[in-house]
Amino acid sequence: MEAEILTIAPKIMLLNLVPPIPGYSEFIGPYLLSGGRSAVIDIGPATAIPSFLSALRKTQMNPEQLSYIIFTHIHIDHAGSAGGAVKVLPKARVIAHPRAHEHLVNPETLWQASLKVLGDYAAKSGPIESVPEDRIVDAVDGMKLGLGDGLDLEIYFTPGHAVHHLCLFYPDAGILFAGEAAGVCIKGAVRLATPPPFKLEVTLSSIDKLIKLKPERLCYSHFGCYGNGVERLELYRKKVVEWYELVNSEARKGSSLEQILEVLREKDKDLDYLDSLGPDIYSRELSLIFNDIRGLAGTNLRDNT
Repeated sequence: MEAEILTIAPKIMLLNLVPPIPGYSEFIGPYLLSGGRSAVIDIGPATAIPSFLSALRKTQMNPEQLSYIIFTHIHIDHAGSAGGAVKVLPKARVIAHPRAHEHLVNPETLWQASLKVLGDYAAKSGPIESVPEDRIVDAVDGMKLGLGDGLDLEIYFTPGHAVHHLCLFYPDAGILFAGEAAGVCIKGAVRLATPPPFKLEVTLSSIDKLIKLKPERLCYSHFGCYGNGVERLELYRKKVVEWYELVNSEARKGSSLEQILEVLREKDKDLDYLDSLGPDIYSRELSLIFNDIRGLAGTNLRDNT
């Protein structure tokens, strides 16, 4: 199965990559931006690099034309490719949150944490390679990145999903590249992206920051672009609060992960999307939702899995 190219807007394409990991189709979606200079947002895990290069060839772009690799954050499903990508994109510089810098240069701690939390998925994603320090650009909150031909981006720090999370806004088109600051969208249904360690107020503050930008379109790393950007952010904010209150109420009762998910499904019908998934994708989503619940509950949770 080959990568699919989806046009989002003039000069912007979504690359639907196909890494060799069961259940990860329509999930790894870098955005390719082509102004006078070109950039890609979130290539994915290391094993997605061949699929990315194949997709790049379909766009008629040479790897040497890429000026920037921008990571919304450095979790393995977004930036596990970092060290390998700079080898095949020889002129590209990596732009990431400054708190990601040391992990890009020395990824061993991140790799071991990924193995501990994600297990088999991390192993199938491929090991994280180091990025040469002279290829890294530390982002600054509010910085502007001009790609030329009118394609000018703004970068905003949005901790919550991760302390090293940032989002990119293309104001002229009203497009927000949200990473996972606005959750995950599967088949049009939105679920949370709240892995440990989770801080409610930090997360809500970042969502409020994005709402103030008044985006017209919201582009998720997982997966796709949708209209009604402000409405989506407001609904996501509400969902975070509702899930947080419900999960912690259940956790204090001693409920298990499975029991909490049952209660969530009764209250949030967006989770009905789980019923339409094949076994591999269902397994992926169940694992990630359980991790979201762990983040929301913190030390309150009795983990029976």
